[in-house]
This record gives sequence, C-alpha cells and structure tokens, in this order.
Amino acid sequence: MFGLVRMKSNSILVAKKALNQAGFTLIELMIVVAVIGILASIAVPSYQNYVKQAKAQEATSNLLNLKTLAEQWFADNKTYVGYPCTIVSNSHYFSYDCSNLSGTTYLITATGVTGGSVAGWTYTIDQNGVKQSSAIDGSSSPSCWLTSKSAICS
Repeated sequence: MFGLVRMKSNSILVAKKALNQAGFTLIELMIVVAVIGILASIAVPSYQNYVKQAKAQEATSNLLNLKTLAEQWFADNKTYVGYPCTIVSNSHYFSYDCSNLSGTTYLITATGVTGGSVAGWTYTIDQNGVKQSSAIDGSSSPSCWLTSKSAICS
C-alpha cells in the first residue's frame, strides 16, 4: 500500500513537470513575429500595386467609352464641336475632361483624383487613338497607357 502511494506521488510529479514544459519560449515567439513581419513587408506593397493597377482600369475603360461617344457625335454632326464629354457615374478615382474640341480634333484626359492612391496619374487619348500616360509611379509613356509601375503598356 505504501508503494502505491509512492507511485501516485511520482505520477503527480511527472504531471507537474509536463505542465511546466508546455507552451512556447520567448525566442520561438519572436522568430514567428519576425517571419510574419518579413512576409508582410513583401505582401503589402504588392497588394497596393495591384489595387492601383485595378483603379487605373477605370480610366482606360472610361476613356475608350468617351472616345466611342465622341466618334458617334462626329458621325451625327460632322464635327467634334459641342461634344458634351460626360461620363457615367462609375468614375470614382479619376476626373475626365475634353479639350481641343474642333471640327476634326479632340483630346480626352483622365486625371487621378487628388488625395487618392492614383493622384497625379494622367491618361489621354485623341481623335487618332494616340494614347499617352504620365506620372504612373515615376513612369510615363508617349505612346501607350501604363497601368502599373512595371512600365508595361496595356
């Protein structure tokens, strides 16, 4: 009987040791935090660039829509003078303007809204379909629309 009691006290000691050894050390937790920080430092800028690229699609899509409407106006009126240059209500990140409206020419411009992530980005298209972009995270193109800092034409 004395041996059984002793056996119970040994199992209690073993259980206490197991409880004391459970969990993570501070070093292990710091390694996990460092790994998460490294992953976040890579993922967040990539995500932000992806969001800007998606916002730029609004400008290119609406500019093509405005170009189509301008050509329809010209087909009906034989001039671009008086073209209303209005965009539907889906413009959130860019403002649109038509300039140089004459009998045979126009220039439609999309400019990033001030305070947004695409502020200062500018896209243009003219009556000949010539596309230009500027200030796209430091890149510009006189012959195409850039939609990200990778400087690849769209």
